[in-house]
Amino acid sequence: MVLAGGQSRRYGSPKARARLAGRTLLERALAILHAAGLETGVIANRADDLPAGHPRAAVPFRPDLTPGAGPLGGLHAALAWARERGDAGVFLLGCDLPLVPPALVARLATGFDDARPTVPASGGPLGIEPLCACYPISLAAAAQDWLATGRFGMGEFVRAHDSVVVARDELASVAGAEHAFFNVNTPSDLERAADLLSLQAKPD
Repeated sequence: MVLAGGQSRRYGSPKARARLAGRTLLERALAILHAAGLETGVIANRADDLPAGHPRAAVPFRPDLTPGAGPLGGLHAALAWARERGDAGVFLLGCDLPLVPPALVARLATGFDDARPTVPASGGPLGIEPLCACYPISLAAAAQDWLATGRFGMGEFVRAHDSVVVARDELASVAGAEHAFFNVNTPSDLERAADLLSLQAKPD
């Protein structure tokens, strides 16, 4: 599931529509999951959040069940949807992480745990990246309880549920892993992401 329903306050317009190397961030996220061999869906609060021309029939979307609850609200909606579909869980990918290699997604997905989140370690402030991670449907009720009691911290939720943390050195062999969790929050971040993509495309 791609999370594309954020308010994009720092970006100034819906990030899902922002274009990087000829594709919107949403299109890039969907392509990453597809290349990793996963079925795809989108969590977005309005159809207008999606880029023009989005193939809605081919890639369905759902809104948050608890609007305004941030990424944890998106996870809750994704898990409820996965339960309806009979899936064991979801791989959650934020649309503002456009440099995640499909091979890294596949590596994390092979470590799926049916009781705990499987998240990669990162160099960010949380020390983990919860928006590029696996979540079993067994956590759907817990996510709903957290939201009902006003707890919205995604990092706190992951750590409270005995998460499996995949160390950075276990993913280091994946090409592009060093910039995998570069987050696009502002237009200048998008420019930096374009620079990083250009560097990755250059031969050694």
